[in-house]
Amino acid sequence: MTDRPNQIPDPIEAGPARKVLHVLITIVGWLLFLYWWWLVFHRVSRQEVRFTALFIASSLAIIVLVTLAWAWHNLRIFKRRGPRQNNREAKADFSHDGVGRNVVYPPGGIDLKTAPVVRVRFVEGEKRYELVRSVPRMNEGPTPAAPSPGRPS
Repeated sequence: MTDRPNQIPDPIEAGPARKVLHVLITIVGWLLFLYWWWLVFHRVSRQEVRFTALFIASSLAIIVLVTLAWAWHNLRIFKRRGPRQNNREAKADFSHDGVGRNVVYPPGGIDLKTAPVVRVRFVEGEKRYELVRSVPRMNEGPTPAAPSPGRPS
């Protein structure tokens, strides 16, 4: 069996000057963060600080308790049903789009993924995929419009 070439490139490591720059930016960011909190603590009362700390602590406790309850619930399901033996079968139905319109594909089973240009039109409540045979080049100018019935060209 042949080995496939690695598709993921090796990580690029920053040079010494860039590392020093990143450390300096980090230090300045933390100093700004601490300075702004120092400003906040000197502008608010002790009651506001106490309320904020209590709010953060209670939020953290609620989040941890809800997470534990969810994990316990999942463990109960696992103990009752046992481990999964296979994956659920996924049904790919492309006859309707996300809003329920009928989807019409070009005849002949042409692969739309490899077509150079695909036009999507909405006609009478349907979504129609059509292959475009010739595409005007950017420097050719606009394509002439087809004459409409009843009007001279």
